[in-house]
Amino acid sequence: MSSSSLLSSTTSSSASSTSSTSPSTSSSMSSSTSSLSSSSLPYLCLREIFEFASHGKSGLLYSCILVCKFWNELAIPILWRDPFYNLHNHLRITKLLDVYLCNFTLKELKNLNLSTNLIEDYNKKSSKYNYAEFLRRLNLTEIRTATSFWLKNKIILKDCQIFQMICNHFIKHSKNIKFLEFEPECDPLFDFNLFKLPGAEFSLCNLKKFSCYGEPYNINLFEQASKISTKIQELKIILFYGCPINLLTLNNLSNFIRSQRQIKEFFIDNRIGCDCCSHDLSLALDLTIIFKSLNTQIITLSRLNFISIDFHNQFPFDQLTKCENLKELNIKGCWNFGEINLIDLNFNSFKKLTDLQIIKSSIPEELIKILLIQSGKSLKNIKFEQSYLEENFTEFLKYFIEYNPNLIQVMIYIDSKELQDLPKFLRLSKQLCKLELWDKNTRRKQMELIDMINIEEELFADIGDSLPNNLKDLTINMKWNFNIKSFERFIKNCKAPLEILGFEYCECFDNDYFDILIKNLKRSLKKLNVRYCSVKLNSEIRKKNEHLIQQIDSFIR
Repeated sequence: MSSSSLLSSTTSSSASSTSSTSPSTSSSMSSSTSSLSSSSLPYLCLREIFEFASHGKSGLLYSCILVCKFWNELAIPILWRDPFYNLHNHLRITKLLDVYLCNFTLKELKNLNLSTNLIEDYNKKSSKYNYAEFLRRLNLTEIRTATSFWLKNKIILKDCQIFQMICNHFIKHSKNIKFLEFEPECDPLFDFNLFKLPGAEFSLCNLKKFSCYGEPYNINLFEQASKISTKIQELKIILFYGCPINLLTLNNLSNFIRSQRQIKEFFIDNRIGCDCCSHDLSLALDLTIIFKSLNTQIITLSRLNFISIDFHNQFPFDQLTKCENLKELNIKGCWNFGEINLIDLNFNSFKKLTDLQIIKSSIPEELIKILLIQSGKSLKNIKFEQSYLEENFTEFLKYFIEYNPNLIQVMIYIDSKELQDLPKFLRLSKQLCKLELWDKNTRRKQMELIDMINIEEELFADIGDSLPNNLKDLTINMKWNFNIKSFERFIKNCKAPLEILGFEYCECFDNDYFDILIKNLKRSLKKLNVRYCSVKLNSEIRKKNEHLIQQIDSFIR
């Protein structure tokens, strides 16, 4: 939904309802029929239509509010539930805040220290709706940015607490905010606690999503939130660059988690730098108290994300084994897992796990085995990305073959010795749609340092023959080397409906290989990736066969 359409709705909503019922001598029959059909649609049906329109073409939902009064009243709340999202134009931001200010009382306007002309102007205007009532997503960072633009555009030099006042207005009038996202105030001169504003006990009591980036200066924020917002289902906490500065923060966070009734997704990030730079690992926090609080959510937790965590040799294995409804586990950039105590493992642990991501983490081999064995047939998607500096589990395909036959998407770093198990894995993985293989020795941006792997003709032909019937994306990011006869047998044996085929680092690929591919393709490809092939592919042949291969990624270094 475009911001211009949203803002236009404030002035056109009343007009639309009037115009839709205006008499017309020439077309009274058609207009009455149109009005009858549009307003006779079931309420829930219209809601679905407007929900779809809100995610569709820009301006589509705005068109709906112009149909008739009934549609207007149903669509306006959807149009105004997240007005600050993706709003960057200074003029539109100013108009948006102007609309909200028209619903301020005279006393509230005077408290903003505005000029007399502005106060009179806002006080005279009125809108059909109190738009703050419709607010469902509250992003304080976006609102702070918007109020800064508003101050610049209005050229207000006096002390004007527009941010605080607009937040007060939202908390006071919106009775059902579902999503709160913010970067807490760290300035000791600006002590702002959203949960202490008048009306917070009503407007924030039904929060479902809570995202906090950083540590609040006001240490009572999480303590107050624990008393009001106890129905959060998705909780995202990011403490980066040496946070927290206050020792009570982690304790308050832990109590906040304990106060919740049904957390389904938990995300915690203790990032201390970007992925490409060296970091001072001593800045990593000991989050053990946070992990222990997850014991209160073991019945409902289904998605867990640990990002850049030093577990201080106390990985919360005990808590995870008790989460019998856990479906997604994402571990990225974590270290110091410690020993895994198998005594904590019970029969139902990880039995419902469908998605597993382990990225650049020094995770114990024993833990990987447990996750693969316990998840068994439930495991559908796995992404395992390790750098050459970390210990690598080299038995993925063997464990997949024995325990995980229902995989749909697989991205793993493997050793060349594992390739002998690839055909058997492919034959047993009948539901596999996407396979991406990387060399476990890969160095970031230094693929040229990786040793070439010579693929025997029989093995390559067997791989082609074993590709499952559902496979659409085969991406080999390893330095395979194979002769043209091997490649021809591979393509002829392939029965999979491939849409994407990638041999990005296979330097052996040239025009002769391309000819073989064209002659033996059973269906068209959306993409062929041979970026580091040894020669420039013939442009005439490429153009002639565009109907067979829509996109070719290749260049000569």
